[in-house]
Amino acid sequence: MNALLRCALIVLLTALAPSGTCRAQNQHEMNREAARAFETADASLNKVYQQLTAKLDKESQGKLIAAQRAWVQFRDAEAQFQADLDARDGSMAPLIYDSTRAELTKRRIKDLELRLKDFSHTH
Repeated sequence: MNALLRCALIVLLTALAPSGTCRAQNQHEMNREAARAFETADASLNKVYQQLTAKLDKESQGKLIAAQRAWVQFRDAEAQFQADLDARDGSMAPLIYDSTRAELTKRRIKDLELRLKDFSHTH
């Protein structure tokens, strides 16, 4: 793995850690920390998704559900691709996979929050 990618992962993990510092001391702990960061982001996404769904009519709910299912498939496939590119079958692959899923999930949260805000202003 190149030095730039390692540096980016360290910065990402530092940003994801609740205390603002990376507490992990070995690869297994870093992988677990990345998984926890994803789980936290995913829980936040589900809350925003439920809030938006509750405001929509049945037709729009169906379209959001279809879009969200497609987005989840994309997110997971993109994370698999990134992990394969950077660490195929290596010990860092789970770290890259979950870090990528966490980052993409945080972006999706922002997108849904904007839609929720826009919806609240127009309805």
